[in-house]
Amino acid sequence: MERREAWIALDLIEHIGPRTVTKLLEIFADPLAVLNAGTRTLNNLPFLTAQQRAALCAGADAAALKEAVDRLASIGADWVCRDEDGYPALLKEIHDPPSVLYVRGNLHDIDPSVAVVGTRSPSHYGGEVAFSLSRDLSLRGVSIVSGLARGIDTYAHRGAMKGLGKTVAVLGSGIDCVYPPENLALAEEICSHGAVVSEFPPGTGPRPDHFPRRNRIITGLSAGVVIVEATLRSGAMITARHALDQGRLCMAVPGAITNPRSRGPHELLRQGATLVEQADDVLMEIAPQLQGTLTAETPEDEHGIISLVAGEALGIEEIASALKTDISETTRMLTALELKGVIERVAGNRFTRRRLHG
Repeated sequence: MERREAWIALDLIEHIGPRTVTKLLEIFADPLAVLNAGTRTLNNLPFLTAQQRAALCAGADAAALKEAVDRLASIGADWVCRDEDGYPALLKEIHDPPSVLYVRGNLHDIDPSVAVVGTRSPSHYGGEVAFSLSRDLSLRGVSIVSGLARGIDTYAHRGAMKGLGKTVAVLGSGIDCVYPPENLALAEEICSHGAVVSEFPPGTGPRPDHFPRRNRIITGLSAGVVIVEATLRSGAMITARHALDQGRLCMAVPGAITNPRSRGPHELLRQGATLVEQADDVLMEIAPQLQGTLTAETPEDEHGIISLVAGEALGIEEIASALKTDISETTRMLTALELKGVIERVAGNRFTRRRLHG
């Protein structure tokens, strides 16, 4: 068994979740060592329950492992293990990151990213806000993370795909069991604009208890979360609590006081969440975190942008063409320079060298 496959084999063992895997890896070198541990060694681990000991002692299920790998191959999916470079850095920081993340599409270069979530039955206003906010953030090079659910999630993914950033859908089922079924075509489209991911092994159907679990991944992949319409007792509010527990930023869009789905965002605002009306509000909120990831030195391509826009305001496509870089990378550099205060955006989504006034 290869080391990467050992991660899936361990993931398939019943009763062994991410927290238990973390404890096991503190003792054993890697998943292969866990799977090869003897019964006596496993029985001496005090943090394991009787069920967990029995499951681990029974060992890996070779047939289940082969089925999972074959299912992934049949849909063009892959997996990334917690100890691999391709595993999202932000997700590693939470206290119970998934051992394995099953992926369709491209999960690389999704930072900076923001989660946009909310009710499954939004008002016209809520849907419009989720779509336009996600689109405008995506146009600034920000990736949008959501849960592929009906309602706000769907609007967020569709809005993101109208921009330049990526979008990531986190499932509460196996990656080959898209739910809800009416979003199957949307999931396919997302794969070419980012990624569809899940911590659940292939073949796992949707279950009510899966969705609160997947919400921690939505926030774990994001610098912050924006709540657009949600009742007080809703999955979106669970997502907000995950964000707070993980030390991520919590933001909310206000709504009509006559709409019961405004109560969730309004309660978050009372508790200190940032009020969001437009994309710039989100960018200002995540700017301190993004500044920490920007190097003090300005890369050569960024110097090229500064020179280009010193004389006249240029659009993203013009800048990308002059530098011979792709649109998404150019957008990320422009966002970085905006946050540094070196350039500014003017009418027509064009950019120019920032000038001091006064």
